[in-house]
Amino acid sequence: MKGTTVKRFLWPIVAATAALLTVMLTTSATVLAADGPASPTLSFFSGGDGAHADWLVTSDQPPGDTDSQAIELQTTNDAPTFTKGYAGILVHHVTGILAAAFPDSSFWVKTPAFAGSSLGSPRLVVEFQTAAGTPDGDAELDPNLLTGQWQKVSDVTDYPNSGWDIHSASCPFMYHQKWSVAQSCHAGDTVSAVFLVADPYGIYHLIDDITVDGKTFSDAADNSNGNNDPGGPAATTDPSLLPPLVFPPL
Repeated sequence: MKGTTVKRFLWPIVAATAALLTVMLTTSATVLAADGPASPTLSFFSGGDGAHADWLVTSDQPPGDTDSQAIELQTTNDAPTFTKGYAGILVHHVTGILAAAFPDSSFWVKTPAFAGSSLGSPRLVVEFQTAAGTPDGDAELDPNLLTGQWQKVSDVTDYPNSGWDIHSASCPFMYHQKWSVAQSCHAGDTVSAVFLVADPYGIYHLIDDITVDGKTFSDAADNSNGNNDPGGPAATTDPSLLPPLVFPPL
């Protein structure tokens, strides 16, 4: 469970380092800008220190994928502070969807030069808020292990190696659960943000076929109305491209 402890407190720290003052003043406007009936889109963000996220032209893809594109997340090892060097993907147009109506998610990952414990990274995070707009924790989809081969991170096809870590007022902590449990723990809540992040451990990731809110992102064309600009190697400071901060940290 050590990896779970590390990842839970990492994101609020690095996000604050990137854009604390700006986001405190504009969080509401930023979140609302992602609302609406539009189909989900993606953008990339980076914690700087050389980390980056972008589309990659490659023949190395999950089985059956033939579009010759994937997303690369290059992180840098920022020990001992781990305040920089992360990289990730923000999903837009998901804010306000009821937890009960938000479908299960999944993604594919490969770490060509690393095999071992994931320490909870990369993870797809769904943050929730109450009807009054108060943050109410999150659910985080991640695998136990990373390998040099493509694996689908899913609570349907890869359970219990992959599952949702749940944090909410009614479920302070539950490890690797099914999505239906996450929905129950966040009953009455709505989605406030969704993002996929890789922590600053110096690992190179390939990510593909991300499915969120019923839409699968396999190549840049699937994000035709989104922002395909690379994130990094400098830190992202535009708050519209960063997940909103959650106070207090979970």
